[in-house]
Amino acid sequence: MSELRETFVKPDAALEGANELGAAGARLAMTWQNLAATIGTLNGARPWGDDEPGNEFNKNYLGGDDQPAQRVLDLAADLVPLVEVLGPTVKGAVEGTVDTDDMVKTLFGGDDK
Repeated sequence: MSELRETFVKPDAALEGANELGAAGARLAMTWQNLAATIGTLNGARPWGDDEPGNEFNKNYLGGDDQPAQRVLDLAADLVPLVEVLGPTVKGAVEGTVDTDDMVKTLFGGDDK
């Protein structure tokens, strides 16, 4: 026979954590946007030059989808938005759980112990 286990959440603490996570995600998104723009601007200026060695460097640096620097930029561009929504997602889950608990208490009664 399996043992019944209960999980308890402190909604105020969970919401505070979700808000902090949301703020961190927003800061990360803003920082990444600024950093990516700076990299794009610097890269657009072609500081390595337009000669043969400079073109070869660019080809092996940002010159295609499979190049290391471009892959890092692409992966971060995919990852950062996911991190940005973690806080709001957790907040919604906590609020939904609290609302459900309140509804169950209203519908089926319950004590305030």
